[in-house]
Amino acid sequence: MCFRILLAKKRGIKYLPPNFIFFPTLNSSSIVIDVGCGFDADLSCALIKRYKVNAIVVDPTRKHKSNLLDLAKKYGKKFKYLQLALSKNIGKTTFYESLNNESGACLPDHVNILNDNIRCYSVDSVNLDWLANKIGKSIDLLKIDIEGAEYELLRNVKKASLIPFKQIFIEFHHHAIESYTYEDTLNVVRKFQNFGYHYFSIDNHNFLFFRP
Repeated sequence: MCFRILLAKKRGIKYLPPNFIFFPTLNSSSIVIDVGCGFDADLSCALIKRYKVNAIVVDPTRKHKSNLLDLAKKYGKKFKYLQLALSKNIGKTTFYESLNNESGACLPDHVNILNDNIRCYSVDSVNLDWLANKIGKSIDLLKIDIEGAEYELLRNVKKASLIPFKQIFIEFHHHAIESYTYEDTLNVVRKFQNFGYHYFSIDNHNFLFFRP
């Protein structure tokens, strides 16, 4: 992994622990959408501090709400919180919240859901087109960390739905979902390649997609 981080640097890609990679072409006018931000929205907070970006954080987890509202107060207009799940469809979906780990999931066969104490509830879900239309502008960076739901989200995605996003960082979860394998991740990578995207990964789990 250390070699891949050095290679990323040579290509002008910024590595931000624990696993984020992106091109640092960001400034105070940039828009970042952070889907699956977790309770601390660590990527968004780091980018606000470093580049003064405008962050929109998206997470359906009820136990994260208080922390995320506190961050919204702290960062003001630079930080907008949407308590939503990202899905292939607009509507409602069931969310399984882990009581033992930070990450819950919309998939019942996620390792945390199988092994942890959980509570489940209905959440509002939106798709990529909804996000792009909601912002109404070109988005400089989209991060997707949705604990396995990325496969269904991207299985039949159209190129037009990806165009608004200049960079797309995705954490894949073939290691955490019984019904998906690394080959499913590679199928998504090939789809992006067919759409004309280049990609880079430091660990074969976290991928940055970008247009040349």
